[in-house]
Amino acid sequence: MSFTNRRRFLSQSLSLGGLAGAAIINQGNVVAARSAVPNAKVLGANDRIRVGLIGCGGMGRADLRDFLRVRNVECVALCDVDDRQSAIALKEVVEPLSANSILVTRDFCTSLGLKELDAVIIATPDHWHAQATVMGCQAGKDVYVEKPLSVAITEGRTMVAAARKHGRVVQMGTQQRSAPHYSEAVEFVRSGKLGKLRLVRAWAYLDGKGELPRVSDSTPPPDVDYDLWLGPAPKRPFNENRFHLNFRWFWDYSGGLMTDWGAHMIDIANWAMGSQGTKDRGFSGRQVRIPRRCNGNPGHPTSALDFPGFQYDLGTCTGDRTRSRGSRPRSSVSWQQRSLGD
Repeated sequence: MSFTNRRRFLSQSLSLGGLAGAAIINQGNVVAARSAVPNAKVLGANDRIRVGLIGCGGMGRADLRDFLRVRNVECVALCDVDDRQSAIALKEVVEPLSANSILVTRDFCTSLGLKELDAVIIATPDHWHAQATVMGCQAGKDVYVEKPLSVAITEGRTMVAAARKHGRVVQMGTQQRSAPHYSEAVEFVRSGKLGKLRLVRAWAYLDGKGELPRVSDSTPPPDVDYDLWLGPAPKRPFNENRFHLNFRWFWDYSGGLMTDWGAHMIDIANWAMGSQGTKDRGFSGRQVRIPRRCNGNPGHPTSALDFPGFQYDLGTCTGDRTRSRGSRPRSSVSWQQRSLGD
């Protein structure tokens, strides 16, 4: 399997006319074709929307479950480099809620080749979002891709360009926009009742996130295609600290808390303020949780952004391990009338 760097991918993506251009993907590798348990919601072929899930972890399974609760949606493909994740998605989500034959594969290119597939849900680690979305558009599929949209601005622009070029519907998953209290807050801010706003603060505080213990490099599990998991990221030895949920603490795959919960809170602030463009005044952060040799990103990042007429102060942090490990993340956005010397 060969690898490419992100810059090379970006330069090639828009010039590719189809799936053949993505040479770093290992074709084939079908794990199984299974039949889900039939249920009563089968409709005519023209009335159904057939979706595939790329990335069968907890977030992907939650997304797929929500899709399948819509009467005319069914799942035709499950894709994950970890066979264990696919098996969980098949048993816990697809079989109870869908009613057709299911393709289970490690390689999402196999599912993108299905003529009956209408759309894909992309819930992979962040470093795969851009390439999977572009390839989905090239294959003529609509895309629902989890946040953060990408790990680089240029990747996001490439994704937008691919959606427009191929005429596809692409939606990023920022589920907080569906929460009534956020839409009410946005409406209140936009009403002008707060006056002229000068400062927006957004933060997220995650309780129960302690230090990761040191773990030695090891051989990937036999039911995991680790090369495919790495994809466009730099090639490194397998380490459990860099795999599955922990991937987001490493620059190779994500941007830490700032692109995790920070993406949610910044989105709400942008929604309310109607922000268009920014000049970043700086990014700082203290590296926590990750041993030095792992090259982890900051666990307590803060950033200040200048927008026309106002500024953002953004921050995310992890809590002490001594706090309740089962507690939910706490997050907030505040809008303030503060003079910035205009």
